[in-house]
Amino acid sequence: MGPLFAFAQVSGPLGTTLTTISGVINFLIPMLIALAVLMFFWGLVKYIANASDEAAKESGKTLMIWGMVALFVMVAFWGIIGYVQNSLGLSGTISSTPPPAVNVVPSV
Repeated sequence: MGPLFAFAQVSGPLGTTLTTISGVINFLIPMLIALAVLMFFWGLVKYIANASDEAAKESGKTLMIWGMVALFVMVAFWGIIGYVQNSLGLSGTISSTPPPAVNVVPSV
């Protein structure tokens, strides 16, 4: 019985573009998570520093809530994507190597 799946290699400009996009996304995900953590802690600082001012306290509470929501959504999507990749046997990498050359012998 033969292989059940055939995995094609992406080469050329499309492979380079996909590799670049993948690199940017892999860089952005941790940066967005760090930004959400900073947003949460900035809300915490605002909440504690302005304990006497109800409007500023409410603003800090709102920042903390949205920071937690952003963290939950990003980590949940990250986990779901990882689970789907593992379930389907995808490595998440793109090979941009060209296919081997084929020698054509002219007929005489």
